[in-house]
Amino acid sequence: MSNPHSMLSKLLIAAAMLGPATALADPRDELHAAYGKFLDADRFRATVSDASDGSQLTEMEFVAPDRYRIRLPGGPSQLVIGNTLYMEMDGRTMKLPMPAGDLTRQYRDRDALKEQDLAVEALGGDSVDGEPAQVYRYTTTRHGKADVRTWISEHSGLPLQIETTGGSGDRQRTVRIRYRDFDDPSIRIDAPR
Repeated sequence: MSNPHSMLSKLLIAAAMLGPATALADPRDELHAAYGKFLDADRFRATVSDASDGSQLTEMEFVAPDRYRIRLPGGPSQLVIGNTLYMEMDGRTMKLPMPAGDLTRQYRDRDALKEQDLAVEALGGDSVDGEPAQVYRYTTTRHGKADVRTWISEHSGLPLQIETTGGSGDRQRTVRIRYRDFDDPSIRIDAPR
């Protein structure tokens, strides 16, 4: 008859070997891995909203390496392609050269997390729209101090949601970004003709 403690040890070792590779990783390493997968995505959609009241602030689509479609509720639609901004106004499209690529590049910077000495805390499991996720929290000072929570899909390893709380005093605000449709080939962004 086998030793029950030995059997339990073998089952725990087998479960650890079969489980996700990040199960024993540092929370910061897990966040870095998710951020890397996010940067490798060719395209996605995102909705930016005010977390306090749910009001939508922006709807966005991205196609690598440098194409964005940005829709503001009740406002004009904008395309950013490299360093050119196309804006729809009164049924016409205006082409405006500007350093838009330089502005948007900061949000797809591979070294963004590595540049900071982030203390990342794993908060445990949750879900976003029914998809299981692991939640992480950290504070950044890169573009002003902000507290950030990130929900990483247990299935894809990609970010599903980010909530950033920042501002000063009574002007604190929490913005929520929900990501979806990663690598969806139906997302296309072409320059207007």
